[in-house]
Amino acid sequence: KNGMSSFVEQSYYSYHSEPYFRLIFSKSQLIDLGFVFGVRKPLNVGSQKKVSWEERYGELLEFKEEHGHVIVPQKSGPLGTWVKGQRTGYKKMKAEKKSPLTADKALKLSEIGFGFDASGRWNKGDKAR
Repeated sequence: KNGMSSFVEQSYYSYHSEPYFRLIFSKSQLIDLGFVFGVRKPLNVGSQKKVSWEERYGELLEFKEEHGHVIVPQKSGPLGTWVKGQRTGYKKMKAEKKSPLTADKALKLSEIGFGFDASGRWNKGDKAR
């Protein structure tokens, strides 16, 4: 989060739960700054475009080109979330449960060096491959 979004989120919750905050900023001052009370979800929730598997796979290829490996940190944004989902899908597929990951997709990932088991991937002294 950037500084402003953190401030706004903190301001909203502080305004409703901490009396001292009301002494620092009045509700009208926050409204004058453009603060919106009563919003519970991020304003851009509905505007996020769903990205296809092929598009994310393309992003993974770009990541590999830039970093020389496909070890994407799971907390690195949408690509990291997608990578985690591929690992989860693989586990389901191997357990013969319903999975969005097909054998063809798993093969494509394997061909570029994707590891479906990330446990113990990074040990002291390991370097990105």
